[in-house]
Amino acid sequence: MLLTSPWRAGHGGRGGGFGGRAAVLDDPGLYGPRWPLPLRVGPVPGESTGSFVNRLAHANCLSLAAFLDRVGQGEASAYPEQVEKYPQSTEMYMNEAGLRYLAVLADRAAGLLQQDLPSLGAEHLLPGLEAAQWRWRWEPVAGHLVRYCPLCADALGVGETVWLMSPDSWQVCLRHGYWSDDSRGRGPDFVQLAELPETVTAHQVRQQLAQRWGPAGEELFADAFQVAVYWWTRMPDTVCWVRRAWTAGLDAREMRAAPLVIYPEAAELAGAMLDFECAGRRDTADRSRWLAGVEQLMAGWGVDVTEGRQALLMWLGRHRRGVPGASRPADGCRLMLASGHERIASRTGSVGQRSCLPWQLGMTAAEM
Repeated sequence: MLLTSPWRAGHGGRGGGFGGRAAVLDDPGLYGPRWPLPLRVGPVPGESTGSFVNRLAHANCLSLAAFLDRVGQGEASAYPEQVEKYPQSTEMYMNEAGLRYLAVLADRAAGLLQQDLPSLGAEHLLPGLEAAQWRWRWEPVAGHLVRYCPLCADALGVGETVWLMSPDSWQVCLRHGYWSDDSRGRGPDFVQLAELPETVTAHQVRQQLAQRWGPAGEELFADAFQVAVYWWTRMPDTVCWVRRAWTAGLDAREMRAAPLVIYPEAAELAGAMLDFECAGRRDTADRSRWLAGVEQLMAGWGVDVTEGRQALLMWLGRHRRGVPGASRPADGCRLMLASGHERIASRTGSVGQRSCLPWQLGMTAAEM
């Protein structure tokens, strides 16, 4: 037996038992596993709980059903085979008791598991403090399941696919030049970026914005990305985007291609937005000059200026007034974005959540 610890009889998942040695104990503090599984598996930072649990079970020659019998009881206990078959679609959640059980089995402190596995964060723990509970959802509560770079996995000695919990539906590995997403089997699993150097540069620009300007840098990139998404949904046949999609082996009109192909224009637009915020000049003439400059960029990219202006007008409307009393970046203070942006954008989450722009843009020129 892999587990030599006593378990409370009848406190299991399937069939009311754990399939191992069971005993009735008077002390509730003794319920659950007391020793780790023989073979350890280290979590990848950012990994989904389901991905980690699958790998831990398989490393110890356990099916997911057999492993879950050692974690606790919860919903979907009748269908572990489906969960094991579709780790790219499902995520596992548990309560505090389930987290303690998993920590013992994995031989890793519960706090360390929570640091590495986002879905074990306090805000995602299930209610209930006594019986260990676990639940699988066919869609994560927050974020996207995205494949981990295969070369990074090889470097860690990971023998099977790792799925990350990502705020966005894609990830970029600059070390190995891989783009991965939550495509779940549609088309190539990964896109190699060797022939798309502009996308690599764009991701570096995004990182630099975040490093230099903190949350403001991330939010400006999010605003620019939302604008570029608006352009793509209306003009997916823009030549530069079609060429990138073909280079990546993707259909030019497939939604999966959008984040990859618009990344360079989003990064350059984010730089223009940063210049606008840093200048701090927001009257009608200044906004018009900035808009004219961006329209020149759009023309160079092949983006129809008339069709694409709407999103820029909405962004200017959100950023027309600065934060009262905010210091300029030249004063050595962190950049504070316009008050209209600050009221809407989130400091965490996906690019959509961190932007002040909704998916549906409806501001007219008169509202600028």
